[in-house]
Amino acid sequence: MANIDFGIDLGTTNSGIGKFHNGKVNVYKNPVGFRETLPSVVAYRNDRILIGDKAREFTKIQPDQVFSSFKRKMGSDYVYQTPLNEKKTAIDFSTLILKELLNFAGEEKPKAAVVTIPASFDTIQSNATKTAGYNAGLTEVALLQEPIAACLAYANTQSVEVTEEKKWLVYDFGGGTFDVALVNISDRDLKIIDHEGNNFLGGVDIDQLMVEHLLCPQLEQLFVENGLWKKMVNGESADYNKLFVELVYKAEEAKKELSINENTYVEVDFNGNFAEIEIKRAQFNTLIQPKVEETIKLTKLLLQKNHIQNEQIDRIILVGGTTYIPYIRTSLANSFNCYVDSTIDPTTAIIVGASYFAGTRMLSPNTETNAQQATTPVEQLKEVKLVYEINSQDPEELLTGLVANEFSGYYRITRTDGGFDTGIMPFHSRFNEFLKLLPKSINYFNVKIFDKQQQLVFEKDRLSINHGIYNISGQPLPNDICIEVDDTLGTTFLERIFKKNEILPLSKKIYKTISKTILKETEEKLIINIVEGNAATSPASNLCIGYLEIAAADLKVNLLKGTDIEINFAISESRDLTISIFIDSINLEKQELFNASARKVSIEKIRKELEDVLGTIDGEIEEYNYHQNDHIVDQLNLIRIEIIELLRELIEIEDDVVTDKIFNIDERKRKVFQQFDQLVRGKNVLAEIEEYQLYKQEIKEELLLHPNPKIDRTFSNVIKSEQLFLNSGQLSIIRSKTKELKRLARELYYQNDEAYISLFYDYAHTDLNDYDNHSQVKKLIDKGEEAIEKRNFTELKAVISSLYNLLKVKPKDYLEDQNGTLGLR
Repeated sequence: MANIDFGIDLGTTNSGIGKFHNGKVNVYKNPVGFRETLPSVVAYRNDRILIGDKAREFTKIQPDQVFSSFKRKMGSDYVYQTPLNEKKTAIDFSTLILKELLNFAGEEKPKAAVVTIPASFDTIQSNATKTAGYNAGLTEVALLQEPIAACLAYANTQSVEVTEEKKWLVYDFGGGTFDVALVNISDRDLKIIDHEGNNFLGGVDIDQLMVEHLLCPQLEQLFVENGLWKKMVNGESADYNKLFVELVYKAEEAKKELSINENTYVEVDFNGNFAEIEIKRAQFNTLIQPKVEETIKLTKLLLQKNHIQNEQIDRIILVGGTTYIPYIRTSLANSFNCYVDSTIDPTTAIIVGASYFAGTRMLSPNTETNAQQATTPVEQLKEVKLVYEINSQDPEELLTGLVANEFSGYYRITRTDGGFDTGIMPFHSRFNEFLKLLPKSINYFNVKIFDKQQQLVFEKDRLSINHGIYNISGQPLPNDICIEVDDTLGTTFLERIFKKNEILPLSKKIYKTISKTILKETEEKLIINIVEGNAATSPASNLCIGYLEIAAADLKVNLLKGTDIEINFAISESRDLTISIFIDSINLEKQELFNASARKVSIEKIRKELEDVLGTIDGEIEEYNYHQNDHIVDQLNLIRIEIIELLRELIEIEDDVVTDKIFNIDERKRKVFQQFDQLVRGKNVLAEIEEYQLYKQEIKEELLLHPNPKIDRTFSNVIKSEQLFLNSGQLSIIRSKTKELKRLARELYYQNDEAYISLFYDYAHTDLNDYDNHSQVKKLIDKGEEAIEKRNFTELKAVISSLYNLLKVKPKDYLEDQNGTLGLR
């Protein structure tokens, strides 16, 4: 089976395509200009659509008809209005870029490719990228996280001797996104340990900062023009919108010049007014300092989370065009005091790494057939399994062949260059052969299996093993994948299905119960809500990636509370999520594939969420001030300041329909909500654990005084996996366990007959108006007091039961399980 071989960097500002061949990567040249990258820009000129360099050059002539940086809106429902009166999305424009890149390959016409994405891309953004690939004509799209691609490029192109395990930081500051990854490298493979990032922090933000804070103030003075920035981003004037695009273009050019020179000049001609503005590198450095500090803060957070000290980092590898800025390199060196490595080309590293990865990824059978890249297989023998490592650092690699049904025959393995040949070897059902490898290259082998008459019954052509080429041990899941479930208290919590940094692909089967009765032909429904984010936070702090409803009207029979349900989850390496459910008792089976590629971001919704949390934070600060917990108060105040800043920025962008600042704010909002959740939930979790331990101790002591085998067994079951749920940080789970202990404590209390005396007097002192039959109640109270005097507890219990039945409104048992809202527990 052939490999994918083609790797694509679909970048915010520039894109490119390469191919892995014979152990090396060829980055295709753009036929226009013969550069290795294609600007990710689309322009409309009359009836023509321009893509890449010509589109970017058109910015100087008609900037209002040029579209760029659309990758930052991948996964959103944002719509662009084109001059042809068409509505386009980020997926549509990305499709055009991908089609243009595929043309670079000429007659090879790729049908499959590895396409890179930022490590912080969520599932919806990942799905949007795949959709663009399919729309561009690819029949197979494999996704690869950009920091992994950068590592593969670096490890396979640089002469770095790795004799012991080392840790690298990949600092990827691109045109639209920032990612930093912590990497473990050994002499055999690479492994991504963890990552941090911001999908809306990149070179584009720096360009816009330059326009807003360096160019606009001077232009306002020179042109006697107030509120220039607001006029440019509110979308009301075509002339001002055109000026905005032009200034961003010139700011980007000035940014590049400042990486080489100490100063540069920007010339602006608007409405007959001409201006020449000088920008000094010192001004520029001061302007971008907060953005650079944000990347350093995220990098320090990554190290802190993983308990890594600066001195444990061997090097920081720079990737992304923004890392050409000298201030960034200096800041990193000063902050982490380690080697900042800029030896690979930051603009093509992702293309190279994606191509190395593609060279180790086999085409799916359907793609290979469609592309006609494989020879027609011999059909006589089926169920042959060949087991081997695609990448090897050793001079020989073991190949194991397994044939079903007790097959006896012969095998022969040859290397296509003629340097290795096993000859015809007999075997029964299984064979093992060490294949000799040519160093530092890709080795192709031909495997043939013959029957006892030496007739060919199976052939595998071009089996490839790469020698001396680094590969990865798998792509890590960027965030927790969780299911929202009901607790017994009437609220919901997140149960983790897959944990952040687990290696994709993943699958899991869980068993739950129905938490409420769903009667057919009612308005009730069973809801399965899958979210991506952090399992230790609230459902609202996470992103919904899969939502499945089973309405009562769709049921053939009633679905009763307590019914068992089986749920299977599978998530592919490219982040397709498949959920299948099975309810045996009603013979219901359902499966759904979730690959949503767009979501809506609303200023009003974000504002309300921020304002609501701000009020909650103020209450928490007041409480912690009362208890003189200055450390927590300081952290809450930092979160409060960030929320106020986000609210301020929301006001500023109310009329902004041009930039993508709303997406940046939405990303920061989710992160600050998670910080607040973890901080406040930590306090509540500790309080709940304390209550749990108190009831646990009370029950243990009571069982020593009054043994009860039945309660003892239940008690042991409740606390059986104690360390697991107490350390989970899941407040609802701990509360449910505490509730179970409270039930047992009450049961133990009422096994003592004396406890019924106080219970009787509770009923006796209840207002008579709360009962149905006053005269009967009085008789029962007299009867109860007589039973107490005679110590007749059997009679007393009967009296209490009768009084309970006469109550107009029965007292609610606060320990009774509440019906769920979702229907799943």
